[in-house]
Amino acid sequence: MAEPLQRILEAELAAGNEVKEVSSWPPKCALLVILRRPFSQAYAQDLGVEFAAINDTHYWKAEYRYKGGVQTLACGFR
Repeated sequence: MAEPLQRILEAELAAGNEVKEVSSWPPKCALLVILRRPFSQAYAQDLGVEFAAINDTHYWKAEYRYKGGVQTLACGFR
């Protein structure tokens, strides 16, 4: 996982969040990590990282995308 996303993931795990799923999201996303609960805080968007509120219950609540989505860290609703 790219360092900026890894830092967010580590902070979320330290705050008690859990990894729900690890997969890919073809054709673009080689690594997709979905957390069980919403992000515990807003994180600074490092170089190459952007935040998006998805709010689609078929997918996830929000995500941090690295380099346009080649890697994505997403969060669930509960």
